[in-house]
Amino acid sequence: MTINVKNWDWTSLAPRPSPLAPIILFAAVLLFAAAARADERPQDVWLLSTRCAPRCGPLESAPKNIRYWRLRDDCRFEKADATDFQADGETPTVVYIHGNKTDADGAVTKGMYAYRSIRSAVGCRAFRYVIWSWPAGRVCRRNRNDFLLKAEYCDVESYYLAAWLDTLPPETKVGLVGHSFGPRIITGAAHLLAGGEVAGRQLPAETVADWTAGKRNPIRAVLLAAAMDADWLAPNGRHGLALSLLEGVLITQNGCDRVLRWYPRLNGRGGPQAMGFIGPCCLQESPNVQVVNVSCTVGKVHDWRCYCSASNVVSRWARYTFLDDPPVENRP
Repeated sequence: MTINVKNWDWTSLAPRPSPLAPIILFAAVLLFAAAARADERPQDVWLLSTRCAPRCGPLESAPKNIRYWRLRDDCRFEKADATDFQADGETPTVVYIHGNKTDADGAVTKGMYAYRSIRSAVGCRAFRYVIWSWPAGRVCRRNRNDFLLKAEYCDVESYYLAAWLDTLPPETKVGLVGHSFGPRIITGAAHLLAGGEVAGRQLPAETVADWTAGKRNPIRAVLLAAAMDADWLAPNGRHGLALSLLEGVLITQNGCDRVLRWYPRLNGRGGPQAMGFIGPCCLQESPNVQVVNVSCTVGKVHDWRCYCSASNVVSRWARYTFLDDPPVENRP
């Protein structure tokens, strides 16, 4: 694989024109300027792919089906293996999971943009960055059929992500960032690690015991424009055990998102609203869940670039990627 990110024109990733375009472009300029001051060259970036992995069956050997690449100093991805990645358990690890309608090249493009946003917020602090590439390229001609197929793929990806997280050294701090369909992969994985079931699949009892007994470091997650039912994180929801495993969750809410506005139509008229549109529903008040309204900073677009560069998201990157906490008196 010879994807070269050294000479990319990052300004070409600016959001499409919108009423908020001047504000977003100005924020993007500041973001890239900060990243440039920190370091022009990405550090310790990995690409993990499940695009050729099985999508049916029990998937007991899930981690063996994940392919690894690492970004070299010349800004090209070089084939690697799981042993290389797992050798480092001390550096905080951030995983970015893209949404639907994303091919292999698009996964790298989106992942690197998110990397620059996070890097600008945390400065020169060291972290491993993982782009999780899953088969989200368009398959079906009709949008609804394609979305429903990818929703099924997300259930499989949840199992892959959960099985992979279990291979990491127990002391590794992990921050998970997902956009659109990415959040349902994240919460599905957390639900599995907490002992739940997704699409008829469960993790081995000994794996669940380790995670629920506190033998693993906690995980935090950022759910951007979550294309999942608003009540899935409720105690009796489809991913109802996820919050018991996630130490902290940041959820964006955008009642202007024109893509999430149509989410109820996935299951026919009158279907459930998307969590990214109205926020999480049926949750008891919890200090582990923080909802930020990005309607004013993102607007009507569903674009990952706008969500990643929203000021009220960027200001919280350190807390959800490095597991930092603000002083008690300054906590929201």
